[in-house]
Amino acid sequence: MLRREDDRLLTGHGCYVDDLFPEGAAHAVVVRSAMAHARLLSVSVDEAKAVPGVLTVLTADDLASEGVGPMRSRMPMIGHDGKPMIEPERPALAKDAAKYAGQPVAFVVAETVSAALEAAELVDIGYEDLEPVTDLAHAVSNDAPKLWDKAPRNVSFDWRIGNGSEVDEAISAADHVVELTVDHPRAVIAPVEPRGCVGAFDGETGKYTLHTPSQGVVMLRAAMSEALGVDESHMRVITNDVGGSFAVKIWPYPEQILCLLAARLTGRPVKWIADRTESFVADAPGRGRLDRATLALKKDGTITAFRIDALADMGAFLNAVNPSIVTKGAVRVFTSCYKITAAEYRVQAVFTNATPTDAYRGAGKPESAGTLERLIDYACDKHGFDRAEIRAKNLMTPADLPFHTPMGEDYDGGDYPEIFRKALTKADYETYAGRRTASEAAGKKRGIGFGIHVHATGGSTAERSKVELTGDGKVRVRTGTQDSGQGHQTTLAQVAAETLGIDPSQVIVEQGDSDDLQIGGGTGGSCLMPIAANTVHRAAIEMVENGKKLAGHILETAAQDIEYEAGSFKVAGTDKAISFPELMARMGDIPAETLEPGLRGGCVGEMDFEGKHTTFPNGAYVVEVEVDPDTGHVAVDRFVGVDDLGRIVNEPLAFGQVTGGIAQAIGEVLMEGSVYDPDSGQLLTGSLMDYAFPRADDVPFIDHAWAATPSPNSLLGVKGVGEVPSIGGPGPIMNAVIDALAGYGVKHIDIPMTPQKIWTAIHNGG
Repeated sequence: MLRREDDRLLTGHGCYVDDLFPEGAAHAVVVRSAMAHARLLSVSVDEAKAVPGVLTVLTADDLASEGVGPMRSRMPMIGHDGKPMIEPERPALAKDAAKYAGQPVAFVVAETVSAALEAAELVDIGYEDLEPVTDLAHAVSNDAPKLWDKAPRNVSFDWRIGNGSEVDEAISAADHVVELTVDHPRAVIAPVEPRGCVGAFDGETGKYTLHTPSQGVVMLRAAMSEALGVDESHMRVITNDVGGSFAVKIWPYPEQILCLLAARLTGRPVKWIADRTESFVADAPGRGRLDRATLALKKDGTITAFRIDALADMGAFLNAVNPSIVTKGAVRVFTSCYKITAAEYRVQAVFTNATPTDAYRGAGKPESAGTLERLIDYACDKHGFDRAEIRAKNLMTPADLPFHTPMGEDYDGGDYPEIFRKALTKADYETYAGRRTASEAAGKKRGIGFGIHVHATGGSTAERSKVELTGDGKVRVRTGTQDSGQGHQTTLAQVAAETLGIDPSQVIVEQGDSDDLQIGGGTGGSCLMPIAANTVHRAAIEMVENGKKLAGHILETAAQDIEYEAGSFKVAGTDKAISFPELMARMGDIPAETLEPGLRGGCVGEMDFEGKHTTFPNGAYVVEVEVDPDTGHVAVDRFVGVDDLGRIVNEPLAFGQVTGGIAQAIGEVLMEGSVYDPDSGQLLTGSLMDYAFPRADDVPFIDHAWAATPSPNSLLGVKGVGEVPSIGGPGPIMNAVIDALAGYGVKHIDIPMTPQKIWTAIHNGG
């Protein structure tokens, strides 16, 4: 089944936030700090307010007088020493100091965008420039500038997990110990649709309405209500179509709060849409971790211990959930598919003068997985192990499952050795030497990389799914998840239709209106299938059971004598039957007082999520690259993958997720990475002229296959998919490039592995 959304979207009938033009809407522009670290001596807005068409210009003083509260992290963490994380107060508009270039300082609202832009130029900000810090290693040094008085060494918290004493013992007893520092720089998240919002306020009811792209409206409702000091019943958040997210649109942002406040103050709807360059400094980027890693091995290549001592770049403030991403998120698949019984992870959450970071597709796991795969290859190079054999030797077998990891996860079903064997076979690994010789003859250097990966799906379990018959006899599904391009309208319709035995065209899927949702955790952690699909399935079953009771009233028989099949209720052993449309048409014939209270709302099934939400999709990738030694350019020539996603509900959509994630992994390894000027703290890669994303000619044909094992944690046997390729993709790409450069003595290059870095390594003796 192809995506049912696509006809509407491809013919221009989608509804994105920038398609909304409420009557009388005003337009907003954000004035942002030009300095990365500075005291704000003054913020003068008189000239800006005098521009014709300007309705208001908000500053931090206005927010204080209106009772707007600070933004806060939604995931408090406790350090290993028992101390709570240090969380500086984060205002929606900078007060007293600017902590990163791009931090909002003033909010201009005008009749037109051009008037708002003109006024924004006239906002006069007085700065006292302070020394910034953007480098993680420098930030924790004793001579680094201090961002916050209450955060010694710029550290918010120091967190550890694992069996550290066993790691120490394994390292002491090891035949081989290798150490490597692996840098995972910040990555810009750039969905096709930029962020934006439209805020409105109803003076009669006192209710706010926020239209904004998101990955779930319920958390935003709570955050907006908290910031504006109103009850959640006075806040409505609506998300229509979303043009991509990859986590960047999950979080509350200052602009959403400001649009809502400005709407109340001006009595007009207020619209703000980010431009692309603004997004580079305003949107929460991903990644940003420096791993100092250690691997211990026996003589035969058995891995006995793995440790990472990490510095995580939090930016100037703690964003919504990043404290949990750099800690619990980073360790869920810490030892990957390998049977490593001694492991430890330590992370120091570090403040820097840069945009606050948060989750990005994979949420801390791509860093851990990439470091481990890189470290295994580094050990093989140093001690002469075969890179494929050492992986096969250390993989968990089906007999080892369920396996309790040192980080507290219990891996469920899968066959990691078999999936790696299938990937090697599919990649024609035995004939690789011939391809390498052919590349040499053409003046290129070919390298091959391997990676075995696993994802522990997560996301919020606060999911309430509702399945009900509509007045015309169709089936409506309501869910707290949110589609941002993955095809929820199709997959959830398929799940409900299969459960009910009807055609998916008869199912309507609705998301994105907080007035319809009391509970909803949104989409994140590859949760749609493990959480929402299973809950929709259960709610559909309950709808059928309630439908039997209603049909019994109409057909004048006991509910236990009613049978259900393919959208119709039938009295067992008779020809008396009633279809979905007929049932709804005759609901009025049933006296309300004769119905159980739960049936008075119609034929409905409503369920909260129950059970285990974690599944463990896994796979293996084999990558071959060609490097041009004259230019340093890398071409990904072959990408072969085998993934176990459990039961696949919609294969084209699942493969689409895999393809997109692999493209992002290619970008992350070969070209992406934010660069800040160390002296000024300015983002040097602040536009699409300076920051490279992969294009079509950077991504090869992906030779992919499935190897499904059902998840025992899922009623439907399904596993998540969205983050699998982002976790598994970077490691083998990195290793393939280093393998291609082995003849030059190159042992390691940090990502992004740009042509400049590669050319320099080739010509500088490694």
